[in-house]
Amino acid sequence: MKVVDFRIIGTGKDFFPGGYEGMPSFMDRYKQLYDFKRLCSLPMDDFIDQMAQSGVSLAVLQAEYSYGNINLLNQRVGEVVKQHPDMLIGFAGIDPLVTDDPVADLDRYVNTWGMKGLNLQPWVQGMYCHDKRIYPLYSYCQQENIPVTIHAAINFSVTRKIDYSHPRYLEEVACDFPKLTIVANHAGWPWVNEMVAVAWKHPHVYLEIGGVSPRYMVMPGTGWESFLTYGNSVLRDQILFATDSIVPHDRIIKEIDLLPLKDSVKENLLYKNALRVLKLSEP
Repeated sequence: MKVVDFRIIGTGKDFFPGGYEGMPSFMDRYKQLYDFKRLCSLPMDDFIDQMAQSGVSLAVLQAEYSYGNINLLNQRVGEVVKQHPDMLIGFAGIDPLVTDDPVADLDRYVNTWGMKGLNLQPWVQGMYCHDKRIYPLYSYCQQENIPVTIHAAINFSVTRKIDYSHPRYLEEVACDFPKLTIVANHAGWPWVNEMVAVAWKHPHVYLEIGGVSPRYMVMPGTGWESFLTYGNSVLRDQILFATDSIVPHDRIIKEIDLLPLKDSVKENLLYKNALRVLKLSEP
């Protein structure tokens, strides 16, 4: 079965110059669950080799901004994508608070580095995704037919409110930009019911499961029931597979078999929906 990973982030010292100990404090809670030492130390080329060995034919490498120099992060993503053009597609990252003209920055990343989408982490800046300071970016992406991925789930910062990423704010963006392709990173957990409702209402909103173990999703009481129920029916064309570079590909792809989804829906989840969002034809 074909596999497209809709969101990976850079690995190794090129992306984590401070190594494991240099990661920001908001990761302290989350890194108890996953092997972040691997994420910080594994060379990017080795990561891509492991991805290919696990059957992943294409991945979206996102300049997912959490700290550091956003321009340098985009440059590194662009350079890695140019080294692996058959395996990777780049999405730019923007911090609206550190630039006088975020749209000009995005346009430069699109035209200089060939970025095909935009990733936003508004909670990092202490913003909501419906903040009007972000709207010029949405307008640009809607006009250029570029997808936008937005963090829409819990964050692990002790200085940033969890409410920054609630689906209710993403729904306002979906209303104001009806032709903008929006991807909700992490599918809204722990507000999965609300995120499912937003996606059901707005066909241009997609739910992506990056950083989530499928074997966890099928455990009773974890909050993923509505994703699995509606993903198997009315949202079958709006769900996307992703790892966030956190769960190893060889593990997570095997765990997909645990999900109570129809075979045709698993195909949509693993690659068909991603190809449509990325405007790529099936090989």
